[in-house]
Amino acid sequence: MKSKYVQYYVEGEDEEKIVNVLKSELKVIRAGKVQKFNVVESELSNARLMMLKPSTMVVLVFDTDTGNSDILNSNINKLRECSAVAEVVTVPQVLNLEDELVRSCNIKNINQLLNSKSKKDYKRDLISASNLASKLFEHKFSIERFWNSSPNAPYHMVENMSKKIKL
Repeated sequence: MKSKYVQYYVEGEDEEKIVNVLKSELKVIRAGKVQKFNVVESELSNARLMMLKPSTMVVLVFDTDTGNSDILNSNINKLRECSAVAEVVTVPQVLNLEDELVRSCNIKNINQLLNSKSKKDYKRDLISASNLASKLFEHKFSIERFWNSSPNAPYHMVENMSKKIKL
């Protein structure tokens, strides 16, 4: 079944911001609806699944810096059984969004991206940034290096399928 719609489930506000910039301003990933929902920590409800339109590609963006993949695996299986879901695309962030950004930009640590004073400030700065696309461009962001690593155990069985959403 070919997917007509794309639904992103992302871990937090910072991932929500990044995905929105990547799809809308930089146009380097497929367009779609973005919702904050941590698929590693929370079970997908039947009510949430009923909101999906038929032929939807569901993209799960999640960090791999926690030790348990049981809920994630359960959510992937539940999505695969859902009749509205055309495809489940897993995008593991190794180890987390900050590591992905350091890997894909010309920066040595995450604070350099937005000239933040600390990691805590970085999160706040990222969420409130109105110039994130230009900051990514300024630091030579590479979509080829972003979401491009394979996770370690216990997530090693989860394939990085980010190529399916990259343009």
